[in-house]
Amino acid sequence: MPLDRCCIVPENQKNRDLLFAHGKLGLEDGFVNQTNQKLNVFEGVTLYHWIIVIIASCGWLFDCMDQRLFVLARESALREVLGSDAAAQLAIKKYIGWATGSMIFGWATGGIVFGMMSDKIGRVKTMICTLLVYSGFTGLSGCATSWLDFTIYRFLVGLGVGGMFGAATTLVAESVPSGFRSMALGSLQTLSAIGNMMGSWIAYTVPPSAEQFFLGFSGWRVLFFVGIVPALLVIPIVGILSEPEAWKRKKAEMAQGGAAVLKQLGSPVDLFKEPRWRRNTIVGLLLGVSGMIGLWGIGFFSPELITMALMDAPIRVEDLTDAKAVVEKIKANSDPFVQFLRGRLPQDTLAMVDAYDGSTDPSEELKERLVSGLNAIIEGEPVYSPERFSHLELSKPIQTRIEQNPEGDSLIHLNRLLVESEFPGAMAGVQGYIDSVRAKGTLLQDAGSFLGMFAFTLLATYIGRRIAFLGSFILCLLSTIFVFYSLDTATQAYWMLPLMGFAQLAVFGGYSIYFPELFPTRLRGTGVGFCYNTVRYLAVPAPIAFGYLSTVMSIRTAAVIMSFIYVLGMIALIWAPETKGQELPED
Repeated sequence: MPLDRCCIVPENQKNRDLLFAHGKLGLEDGFVNQTNQKLNVFEGVTLYHWIIVIIASCGWLFDCMDQRLFVLARESALREVLGSDAAAQLAIKKYIGWATGSMIFGWATGGIVFGMMSDKIGRVKTMICTLLVYSGFTGLSGCATSWLDFTIYRFLVGLGVGGMFGAATTLVAESVPSGFRSMALGSLQTLSAIGNMMGSWIAYTVPPSAEQFFLGFSGWRVLFFVGIVPALLVIPIVGILSEPEAWKRKKAEMAQGGAAVLKQLGSPVDLFKEPRWRRNTIVGLLLGVSGMIGLWGIGFFSPELITMALMDAPIRVEDLTDAKAVVEKIKANSDPFVQFLRGRLPQDTLAMVDAYDGSTDPSEELKERLVSGLNAIIEGEPVYSPERFSHLELSKPIQTRIEQNPEGDSLIHLNRLLVESEFPGAMAGVQGYIDSVRAKGTLLQDAGSFLGMFAFTLLATYIGRRIAFLGSFILCLLSTIFVFYSLDTATQAYWMLPLMGFAQLAVFGGYSIYFPELFPTRLRGTGVGFCYNTVRYLAVPAPIAFGYLSTVMSIRTAAVIMSFIYVLGMIALIWAPETKGQELPED
């Protein structure tokens, strides 16, 4: 196929695209429909266009990986750096809220600043800056020694995270053919879910709560050190990508008008001067705040929901990693705590323990009886007394709980931890189980988000943006209430969280498609950054409020109350313009 038939090459990219001429994805059979009148979404798409989408998607993908690592590691990080202060340990939810809010505040600031920068210095240069910022300060997060410097590092990470989205989406929107734009932008956001899944998988491999995982570093520190690796993406960005022709042309045109005209490039004031851009800006803000608060103020607290649901998980037979050692220690009656256990185990269970000869592994019946008896003790009364545990060096979290004399559900959790501490290496810890379920659950949640953003992309491409947003917001409201109200077991986490992820992240697929279509070239980066990130200032109080509400009411009730923020997004659609099938706007 002749080159001029398979691609449309902007003048500034002609030489670069010629290098990829043999790889252009413009198959003639796919260009037209049966009437030979309607071109499909891949018309004019070249290999270079695909490379732009892939690299920009990777920038946002690693951005989202960092977010997921933070969500999964923040609790373990703060528990370690808070020290032995019991009040601080018990106020962990508050500190999680402050660290999360700080990151969102930085995200908002970075999104606006780097959005304006992308209009002034270019989309590619801005991507490089944001990538280096969030990678570098993610690594420094692993060096935190207090809640304050951890919170500051997360603010600085947020600067880079916020800037990447606007630069990447604007670059893609201005570089690819118009018919391919919604598919490309939707794919960029959809692929970001892979970053979330990578973060969850890494956290599954590197348990955040591990005290000495590698070279003496805690698991959560190793997770943040991994976040430095995305900085390597700078190499292909510098080597392959060029600024979009539309931006270069607009900058040249405005430069001819003098310094005063050139200042209008990336001017946030101009977003509100003309009624059209002002309406679009307000609509974008309302759509953005609904999804942002829903995700960061509710959805990203799913790991804490899992912890709450499973902290009182009973001992399972499979948790007896060395059942022989457990049975022999109870049989030996060697210390005060074992004596306490023997006094409360059923007589038939004790008879089987004392009859055990140690020549083989304990029978399944003995294991089941022993587990049943231990669970009855854990759930029945306080286990701790100084005399019973004088021979053991208890961990800092256990000491903190003991000092505060916890009651109710916390008491059951403490009892389980104390029983585990009596049999080191012979009984799997409940915290390890929780870490595993959290990692797997959020991984599945992210898989659901991948499908949700893909579904939004298809719906927005072939039916329309407004309908796609409306359906997503309704599903967000219903699924969030259902999941936070109903989740009680690991099995439920594995199917409920994907449902919620599907809904909550679908709207973010809409942001990447819709926001660049609301603004002209000279204000596109600024407008996208403003709409996507100004709302983060409004979202900053959300995790803080959620953390506070979780201390005065259940996490379930707090989530149900806050989930009605999605109604705001539905209302905003009344004034939202439909942009399906339209060219990018100009002044």
